[in-house]
Formats: sequence, C-alpha cells, structure tokens
Amino acid sequence: MHKAPGYVSQKMREAVSLLCSSGKWSRRLGDAGLALVFLSAADLEGELGEDLRFVLGWTAGNIIDGNVQKLPRGLARHQLIEKMLHILIETDRIEQDRL
Repeated sequence: MHKAPGYVSQKMREAVSLLCSSGKWSRRLGDAGLALVFLSAADLEGELGEDLRFVLGWTAGNIIDGNVQKLPRGLARHQLIEKMLHILIETDRIEQDRL
C-alpha cells in the first residue's frame, strides 16, 4: 500500500531532524533510520521512488535495531544525505501544492 506523500514527508522530516541533532554521527544516523522503518520503496514513484529505494536499501543493510553496522563514507554519505533532502523537499512541495 502506497503512503501519501505527506506521510513520507513527515517521516523524512523526522529523519533529517534527527540527523541534524546533537550527538555522535552514528547515533544520529541510527535514529534517523528508525524514523523510516514504516516506509516502503513503493511509497513513491519515479525519481523520488528511486531515491527512497536507495535510502531504505542503505538503512536496511546497515542499521540493525537502531545501531549502525557500517558508517557511510565519502560519496555514499553525500548521496544518502542528498537523497533524503531531495525526498523531503519534493514531498513537502507536493503537499503544499495540494493546499
């Protein structure tokens, strides 16, 4: 079942907020991953769906019970953050256009 863009935006906002909070990067990233557990790659289509698939694929393979098994480095870290921000911005825009 697809979730509404507003729900995806809300969850991504939580995740990005957690990434920007204080504390160790590994803890913030683990908490952000937990904020996304109810999302599915099928919740979005097109480029946003691909970005969500990337983010969820990375978190599923690297975050277990909120603990990061392997930190993303270099390009992988940049891609992960960029895709999360892209999803947040675009799903928020979609929701604003509906109002």
